[in-house]
Amino acid sequence: MPDQPKFKLCITMAGAVSAGSYTGGVVDYLLETLDLWEKAKEKNRTLGKDHPDYDKSIPMHDVELDVISGASAGGITGTLTMLSLLDKNHQPYNENNPNGINNKFYESWVTMADNEAGDTLEKMLRNNDIKSEVRSLLNTDAIEEIADKALKVIKDRDDISFPNYISPELDLVLTTTNLRGVNFKVDFSGTNKSDNGTVITTHGGFFRYKIANGTLQSGIPSGSDELFYVVDPKSEKDIGALRDATLSTAAFPIGLKSREITIANEYIKRFPKYLFGDSEGITAEVVEGDTYTFNSIDGGLINNEPYGIGLKILRERMDEKDFDNGKYAVIMVDPFPNKDTDTSLKSGNGILDVAKGMFKSLRNQVMFNQDGILDALNLKNRTKFLIEPVRKVEQNGVWKLAKNVLASAPISGFAGFLSADLRKHDYQLGRYNCQAFLRYHFCVEKNAIASRLGVEAAPEAFKRFRFSDVPKDESGNMFFPIIPDMCVLENFSEQLDVANHGSDSKIKLLPFPSVRFDRFEKRYKKGIKKRLQKVSNGLIDNTLFSIANWLFLRGKMYKAVSNMIKKELKEGGLLK
Repeated sequence: MPDQPKFKLCITMAGAVSAGSYTGGVVDYLLETLDLWEKAKEKNRTLGKDHPDYDKSIPMHDVELDVISGASAGGITGTLTMLSLLDKNHQPYNENNPNGINNKFYESWVTMADNEAGDTLEKMLRNNDIKSEVRSLLNTDAIEEIADKALKVIKDRDDISFPNYISPELDLVLTTTNLRGVNFKVDFSGTNKSDNGTVITTHGGFFRYKIANGTLQSGIPSGSDELFYVVDPKSEKDIGALRDATLSTAAFPIGLKSREITIANEYIKRFPKYLFGDSEGITAEVVEGDTYTFNSIDGGLINNEPYGIGLKILRERMDEKDFDNGKYAVIMVDPFPNKDTDTSLKSGNGILDVAKGMFKSLRNQVMFNQDGILDALNLKNRTKFLIEPVRKVEQNGVWKLAKNVLASAPISGFAGFLSADLRKHDYQLGRYNCQAFLRYHFCVEKNAIASRLGVEAAPEAFKRFRFSDVPKDESGNMFFPIIPDMCVLENFSEQLDVANHGSDSKIKLLPFPSVRFDRFEKRYKKGIKKRLQKVSNGLIDNTLFSIANWLFLRGKMYKAVSNMIKKELKEGGLLK
């Protein structure tokens, strides 16, 4: 009997700094829902259709996650996703696990490095990292601590495999900004045998990983030009390389230290074919030796929303007919989607105005030219989906969109480092938004169920999970969820399985948190002043400056930083 067709998924996670807590919450709920559905289907398969306990209300189509792509904080969450799927002890964060025990998403994004030795921000203000040179404004030892806890080799399993809803050849793609760059020679001689050419350089790149299994062996695949690295999760070396790549994609420029990355030269040799296909007249200028070393910073600087590359890989792996028939979807989780549509000439003509405009132009053009974007724009209807932060508040009996949504948003996304309360709010918001997304947005039209999902929904399953574009209106256009939520008894009438799933059947938002600025200053003022003094002294190696810094400059710098933080928190609705 042929295998049942599978609906394919690509999940892209954008950069977000500490608002990665939102993305972590989204993915946590997504995996929990997939797992509950898989268990319900497996029970049906075991019983058989003729068994009296066979549940006809369970949709029996299959969904398979094939590609994860991420940048910066999204890249971190991508790696956490891959490793969580291999972790037999993983538990979702819910009413049965309110402290997020054995949950890499919660522990990495909410708990972070908070412990009896100090909280995350206190550790980021310590000066033990500054020796001969200043590598970042903040101490990244706390980030290392989080990575060491979350990214470990798997020692307690002989059989390492993914759940049924994950492709055995799951791809993880992490974007990077390569400060060294990779040079390509474009030949203009017509013969490709002379120096009559020009050199172009790319600084955007990516790491691509798969997990070793019976078919895939650790390392770069030999005997082919495939561009990926196979990670053995039992290997300290492989997990170490994955850890370094993950930290490098999140190395926020200047704020967090850059990462020196060493990869096999063979990876660079194969890069041109990925970028340019079989085009003639262009070759990579590969350095001598077996390895290539470069300084890497935040992948989001060049490609913060790598849906294009994710889709490109997904398309390569899919049957062309299935792709043309829309048997796939791309989900982008983006805590800060760009909503800026203003192209008016509002800047001045001064030097600083031109410099600001130039930086914005370069940044926008880089985003416009991202790899695979044309493929993404050509997708069929209802194949591109966005999960973004949405929070509503009740005003005079009417629910309206809140002015401030993410607690971690102020200070360019760094506010979440101030308190676990802010991160916990955003994590729960991610779960809340994902629940609504799966139930009422991530769907196919009624008449496309069989053609896109591979099998027709049983009448009982359709009745249980259907919904209308006009809520509770039988005459509206009907839709069916791609990933059904087992917490639902009847979606159309909003009947929930509270008996089995409790409060998780309808997630409630946490109150929007607040920060007492007087308490903030009492706890962190001394550390901020010392950090400012140490960083500035390291950048300006001058005795007179150091004396002036100790006497009054550090105080002035602190006041400027303090006022900026206070202003950001106030605008973000966090100041109490």
